[in-house]
Amino acid sequence: MGVLKSDAIFEDLKEHLASNEELIKNVLSSYKINIKGDDGSVKTWIVDAKSHPPYVGHEERPFDCEVDIKEKDFMKLVAGKLRPDQAFMLGKMRLKGVVGKATRLKSLFKSSSPKAKL
Repeated sequence: MGVLKSDAIFEDLKEHLASNEELIKNVLSSYKINIKGDDGSVKTWIVDAKSHPPYVGHEERPFDCEVDIKEKDFMKLVAGKLRPDQAFMLGKMRLKGVVGKATRLKSLFKSSSPKAKL
């Protein structure tokens, strides 16, 4: 799979989590996020704010919540143009596992979005 626009968000999040203890305490969850590109291919990211140090990457790990979302909707979510609850209710985001943890996605990505080039 090639490079997606959303890759920059995850790379930025990796750096941000490493230096933001407050964010880690607020999120304290792990996610498997499946981003579906325009070509139909899927790129999976693991975001683990429970491990020390926090982990953002592609290595398979246990997770609390699995998220399936198209890249265009993910980018809207990160930009604040789509809330996680809206995305779920509109069928733009599918969740598995501990669904309540998905509400923390907003604060997780909100913290890293200003640096990322949307």
